Amino acid sequence: MRIQPLIQTAVFDVADWEVDAEFGVFPQGARAKDAVFAPNSPPEPVITPGKRYLFKRSKRSYPDQFWGEVVAYRVGCLLGLQVPPAFAAWNSRTGHCAALIEWFYNDNNEAFVMAGDFLQMMHKDFDRKYGTQHNLLDNMRLLRMLAIPKVLEPGWRQWWVDALLFDALIGNTDRHQDNWGFIFYSTEQAPRCRLAPLFDNGTSLGHERFTDRVSRWTEADYDHYLSKGTHHLKWSLSDPLQGHISLLQRALDEWPDTREAAGARMNFSFDELSDVVTDMPQLVATTPLTSERREFILRLLGSRLTLLKELFL
Repeated sequence: MRIQPLIQTAVFDVADWEVDAEFGVFPQGARAKDAVFAPNSPPEPVITPGKRYLFKRSKRSYPDQFWGEVVAYRVGCLLGLQVPPAFAAWNSRTGHCAALIEWFYNDNNEAFVMAGDFLQMMHKDFDRKYGTQHNLLDNMRLLRMLAIPKVLEPGWRQWWVDALLFDALIGNTDRHQDNWGFIFYSTEQAPRCRLAPLFDNGTSLGHERFTDRVSRWTEADYDHYLSKGTHHLKWSLSDPLQGHISLLQRALDEWPDTREAAGARMNFSFDELSDVVTDMPQLVATTPLTSERREFILRLLGSRLTLLKELFL
């Protein structure tokens, strides 16, 4: 079930990569992004020649945030989930460091539609800016509308449980209505679609905490931090936000047939989880993943892994 991750041996410099004329400045989301094309002779075989990649920078307040995308990709591989490959990169001309994320659909014969586009049609007053109305019951309605006429490929319930499991493990607080969606493609009969890979995973892994302060945390501080985190998604329009694990538990109760497959995804040890980030502090970058940041990430991942394994006992 696991996916072998693509592992770089050095930080990629995109200074000479072609900037996409159409998506040169990617407008979606809160962080600065550029779309660039890989050279025909890429620096390492993990990069696909000529393919479009997103050069996604950190928020200014958290300069090492981009590493979260790389860690999340590798954690997703360990879970056996489809997450766009992400690498550490920089632009030697501008000095910016960023995550380099592989484009997850083919522009020539596919189209990506954000879930928010559909949800806004379902609710004309939908809060697209903050997603305060984003809820799983409305998402279910949308998915059923696409699944009943067999436009959407089957398996959406398992997809959502797996997504909630992934978000719970990495502590993702930003799975809003535009951070998931559909890839449409044509067949001989009619257009069809599938759910997109789990993209945009950088608002996670404690990125907003500074390591010099975290170094003074007690066990109680860690417990408090883990307990107060919530998913972006509510269960229903009238429900409050829930913690990651309680929301996952509710989804498992709703769709008990998804439990076995989701639980099987966590068939790995903490040591195997640690191996995900072993090499990262050795990747030389102007904004490195420090050993302190790595240890903090691992502390959070280990605690959440324990809680999630208890959920599936």
